[in-house]
Amino acid sequence: MNEKGLSRRDLKILAIIAMVVDHTAWGFVDFMSPLGQIMHIFGRLTIPIMCFFIAEGYRHTSDLKNYISRMASFAIISILPFYVFFHEEYDFRQNIIFDLLLALLALYIVDHKTLPKGTKVIGIALLICISMVIGGWVVMPIVYVLVFYYGKDFKAKAKGFVITTIIMEVTLIITIILNQQYHFSKYNWTVPERLYLLGFILALIPLYFYNGQLGEKKTVFSQYFFYAFYPAHFLVLTAIKYLIGTPNAQTIYIMAHVVALFIAIILLGYVLTINPSRAQNAVACFLIFSIMYIFGFLLEITTSEVAGVYTATKLQFFSECLIFFFITYSMQELCHTRISPIIYAAEMITSIFIMYCTFTYEKNGLMYKALTINHNAGSFPRMQVVEYGIAFYIFVAYSAFVCLYCVGIGIKSARFANNLHKKRLRFLLYAMIVMWLPYLIKVLNMTNGYEIPALGIPFAALFVTISLVKYSYLDSISLDFGNALNKGNEGVIVVDTTHRILYFNQWVKSIFGDFRKYDDAYSIPRLKEIFVEKQKSIEMDGHTYEIRVEPLIEQNHITGQIMWVLDLTEHYNYLNQVEESANRDSLTGIYNRRWFEDTVNSILSEKKSGAFIMVDLDNFKQVNDRFGHNTGDAALVSLSTIMKNAEKSVKKYRVYSGRIGGDEFCMFIEGNADRNWLTEFGKKQINAFDQELIKINCEGVTSISLGIVEITDESYKSGRPSYEDLYVKADKALYVAKEHGKKTVEFYKE
Repeated sequence: MNEKGLSRRDLKILAIIAMVVDHTAWGFVDFMSPLGQIMHIFGRLTIPIMCFFIAEGYRHTSDLKNYISRMASFAIISILPFYVFFHEEYDFRQNIIFDLLLALLALYIVDHKTLPKGTKVIGIALLICISMVIGGWVVMPIVYVLVFYYGKDFKAKAKGFVITTIIMEVTLIITIILNQQYHFSKYNWTVPERLYLLGFILALIPLYFYNGQLGEKKTVFSQYFFYAFYPAHFLVLTAIKYLIGTPNAQTIYIMAHVVALFIAIILLGYVLTINPSRAQNAVACFLIFSIMYIFGFLLEITTSEVAGVYTATKLQFFSECLIFFFITYSMQELCHTRISPIIYAAEMITSIFIMYCTFTYEKNGLMYKALTINHNAGSFPRMQVVEYGIAFYIFVAYSAFVCLYCVGIGIKSARFANNLHKKRLRFLLYAMIVMWLPYLIKVLNMTNGYEIPALGIPFAALFVTISLVKYSYLDSISLDFGNALNKGNEGVIVVDTTHRILYFNQWVKSIFGDFRKYDDAYSIPRLKEIFVEKQKSIEMDGHTYEIRVEPLIEQNHITGQIMWVLDLTEHYNYLNQVEESANRDSLTGIYNRRWFEDTVNSILSEKKSGAFIMVDLDNFKQVNDRFGHNTGDAALVSLSTIMKNAEKSVKKYRVYSGRIGGDEFCMFIEGNADRNWLTEFGKKQINAFDQELIKINCEGVTSISLGIVEITDESYKSGRPSYEDLYVKADKALYVAKEHGKKTVEFYKE
């Protein structure tokens, strides 16, 4: 593909524009007009691009479970906005995200490596049936996604896509012709009306220029923007449609509750993305049942059947009971106080009693003495209470008790609170006021008969969410724990079972680079090896880190892993210094006998060739007696200097040096047993020592002699030689050198 072409972001923006143009045409432009046809044909770009990226997303996602969950969530969220915009146009059929979800599941089943073929056939058949019964675009997205995924290259993808589109169009034409004769479908389309579907093929043009690049940094916003935009644009277009027309009070009333429901859903999605805590769980539950309550109220004011009104009322009472329960729980977590289990038990018992009375009011009259239907309440019939029962008044008293109790908790918590905590409590107070204000307005009859309690709930949830998010209203222990870890020198990363990062402190980012919450830990360099291979330590950028990976266990289930990272560089450096000091001779600075002996034995165990050299100072006792021990020490240091220089100057072979004791030194040349080379090497050391003595004004006070033992392949035939063997032989060779006038080199002879 063209590297200078369109990125993934560019194609998604094109798909969004095409979608908005298409839906604008559905809402405001005559279908068969030239403008309407042009807008609809342009709108056909959307679905192929969506299907293409479903295939791409499946191929590249690191968390398929999360991908499917995200699709399913937004398919559900989009149901109501989709129906609000299209009304009866699509009847019971679903939105495009639902169709794409079916396509994604179909791809998962087909691509699964271990599923039996029979299971795959049943699964695909079931998805096709679902698509045919309630799918918006029957089967087509499933086929498109499979074509885009399994096409070997763009040419193969394009060929399969064109063939699929033509088959779909021909099948639809045949169906239209048969339906005109037999009338088996309510959709009385004509062939010219459906030819615009060939516009799908135009999507191949932008897809051809796809360059495979993201075109933007991967963020939570970029991940969720398209999904959130889909239901949102339906609501905006619906609002425009009604504003352009002449909406009546009933329409505005319904739209207000749709917006309230949408706000609550957005807040829930936002709350679910913040740091996990008990407070987050409480607020999330409060939002879930708030959404259920608003949805129940929407059912009540839009249904045209008496039974539907009563069912909606049941849903509302059920949701309200749980809203009150989780208000109490939220206050406990947000105010960091302990509420007696007796309170929770009383709330549950009261809720069960209220639900029993609501579901059985016709038998016992505990909730309502009598109900009737008010057919004059707007466009739809409304349930009207003739007389309330005792259970209703108990519910009112219970609601007032929960409200006052939560306010009391807030006041008690604020008594000794700091300014930050008081700001948090202020928003909770705003939430309580907003939640109960619509009830006061209802009692004062300020809304001309329209009930608006459901409108207060999402705004109450908004204030609670602000308390949770803006003012870091997480568990105080978690906050203190996080602050302590950020101030320490130990890194922490917590991942879930799908290796998504749930928590980390700032210190660990200095080790592994920049990453964000919910990133895939396996995509970050070095982290995958640590978690999978359970590495105990790593070295990076000159530092040594100790790693500890432990499972996170909750109620006997592993819910993730926690990794601790400790910088032990200074510790290891200190140990190395201690070890180095233990292996070094204190006077000369070269290695001592123990280290040298271990090193030589290690080399011999690998059966390597080389030379063992014993170096001794000539007449060293006379040096100490005649010139003093300071001069003797200076001579020893000079000898160690030329041996260190030899280690550095010999590039081709490894040279090891050590002080065995007194004036006795040894060297080992690894990898070289050539006698001529060793002779020259020995003479260089003798001359170098003489020059070193001149530098310290000790010229001629002593010299060195060398005894050399060669280690060749022949040396290992009768058994591996040991350090002791070589030491004895080198000592004999040195003795011969001393007898031959000293300041010379001699080799061991059998």
